[in-house]
Amino acid sequence: MLEPEDYEVSSFPYAQERDIQIQQNEGDEEGMPLTPAQNEQYLSFIVKYSQNIPGSIEDTSDGTLQIINDIFAIVYFPLEQFSMLQINSYTYNAIPKCYTYMDVESLNASGITRLHNHPYLKLRGRGTMVAVIDSGIDYQNPVFRDGNGSKILAMWDQTIPGGPSELAPFGRVFFKEEIDAALASENPLEIVPSTDENGHGTMMAGVAAGREIPEENFSGAAPDASLIIVKLKPAKTYLKEFYLLPPDAEVFQEDDIMLAVAFTLRCARRFQKPMSICLGLGSSQGAHQGAGPLSQYVDSVANFAHESVSAAAGNEGAARHHYQGSLEQQRPVDTAELRVGEDNRGFTMEFWGDPPETFQISIQSPTGESLAVSSALRGGTQELSFVFVETRVLVNYIPIERQTGKTLVYFRFLHPAAGIWKFLVQGRNNRGSSFHMWLPVQGLVAGDTYFLQSSPYFTITSPGDAKDIMTTTAYQYRDNSLYLQASRGYATNGTVKPNFAAPGVEIKIPLLNGSFGYASGTSLAAAQNAGTSSLLFEWAIIRENEPFFTGISVKNYLQIGARREENMQYPNPDWGYGRVDLYHTFELLT
Repeated sequence: MLEPEDYEVSSFPYAQERDIQIQQNEGDEEGMPLTPAQNEQYLSFIVKYSQNIPGSIEDTSDGTLQIINDIFAIVYFPLEQFSMLQINSYTYNAIPKCYTYMDVESLNASGITRLHNHPYLKLRGRGTMVAVIDSGIDYQNPVFRDGNGSKILAMWDQTIPGGPSELAPFGRVFFKEEIDAALASENPLEIVPSTDENGHGTMMAGVAAGREIPEENFSGAAPDASLIIVKLKPAKTYLKEFYLLPPDAEVFQEDDIMLAVAFTLRCARRFQKPMSICLGLGSSQGAHQGAGPLSQYVDSVANFAHESVSAAAGNEGAARHHYQGSLEQQRPVDTAELRVGEDNRGFTMEFWGDPPETFQISIQSPTGESLAVSSALRGGTQELSFVFVETRVLVNYIPIERQTGKTLVYFRFLHPAAGIWKFLVQGRNNRGSSFHMWLPVQGLVAGDTYFLQSSPYFTITSPGDAKDIMTTTAYQYRDNSLYLQASRGYATNGTVKPNFAAPGVEIKIPLLNGSFGYASGTSLAAAQNAGTSSLLFEWAIIRENEPFFTGISVKNYLQIGARREENMQYPNPDWGYGRVDLYHTFELLT
């Protein structure tokens, strides 16, 4: 079998699906055909390809290739061809990671309301679009309608069976005309059968670009902006089982998110409007330095004119899911202690060590039994079985991971015994080095599993670790205190993350039943920042003050205008460059 990251194929048109061999897919309950992306009997790899060099993927007989952009593509294979997935230097970035979910007064704190009502500026997002990639949207909610009908220009539902269309490789795409017709009918779901079962996407879209409801004292940050919506399909069962995630966990796979981003870019071209993309999802997988495929992809988008990306910093600051260790000549061994709770069916953990050290690791069970991890079995999976507990630990040791150059040790704990597990880490060359260990984000590992001596720093989730996008943390706007759960920076390569803070504690949100409630989290801060970005696009592009405004331009303008405390040094790993204040940005411009 060819290694996924080594696939090279000849040039294809942008976002065009290419079938290496046409598959006969099973249908859903109604007989609609399922594409390989939707079919549970297919797995996927995220691959890089070359436009000019014919590659060996042309010789494979059972793959289906879907282009994302001029660098990344997805290859789908029948699941039956793979007896088991395995982490190695080639597949670590190729196997899709799993991602999960990360009021008017809050708009005042960000200087947004003053711009809505300013006698000359009156910035409300008119002529711009906000794209929300999440759990879908309750399109019947009044906050997503205005005098012209629905605020939604296009909506891609990945969960509905269907083949490729002009804008999407699978699922169903609905345009404003269809949504308006649905809203005018007695049974809207017969015309546009797309719903938001979770409510997270509805919340995000409302905070970013919901229309103003004066009687509820509610407004989105960009109330006059149009919406592009993607409802992500759930991650496939094989991925959830491979990553040992709870069966009921709401997670989405990396390749589907990348396809969603590509869809929003095509919508931007179709509607010829500047677009602000909002990602309120996150993962703790990876080296936390923006090296994963999704992080690389959104970084490239931030360099495009008329497009920006806002991502959540994550809610891992108080989760105790990160351990930071160091090896020195005077202290050549470091021990990380991990508490594992009762009835834990399994979990994964990643160790990332800085070069040029070679790391030796041994695992001690709660009963005191110790087993060493072999650094020699580089291409395969080693199984550590303990005598006095039934736990099995599957380990992959990668001396030099291809994207980062770091040492990656990937652990999968099966039926872990409750108690304190110890990881003894030693440098073979005694050169002195540092390392990090991360558990999955909250909700994807049992809450009573954590490091005893944890660090809240270096906990920014992916894709918030991407260098050029805007990564937003959350604060309580009523007293200017940082959100307790907020992930802290920086990225492990020193990139300043988060970039800034926006209100994200007890924010007024639209609910699925048409009423309003309150919620907290860095995803809400990212949603408000996505709306704020639309206001800047309106000023820069729609009003022709800066016609070639990019996502990086938006980020820099907001960093310049961020509010900073006199007794604090900036940037810092808690606040980045300070609290977003768009009105202050315009004050500085004048």
